[in-house]
Amino acid sequence: MHGDALFRACAESLASEHNARLVAMQAAGKNIDEAIDETRTEHRRLRQERITAEILDVVTGYEASSGNPG
Repeated sequence: MHGDALFRACAESLASEHNARLVAMQAAGKNIDEAIDETRTEHRRLRQERITAEILDVVTGYEASSGNPG
């Protein structure tokens, strides 16, 4: 019976270790997903700023060339 107890203890230890690794991997995956979302949000914000600046440049150029002060 001692062999069975030793086997069970080893199996439980391995199961616990694998579970801890799984939890750590899931947390890492969640952190990666959050970082990707933040990066996408920042990219969209910067892209929109650039588009807005370009539109303002076009409008300003048009107004300057047509003599309209805005």
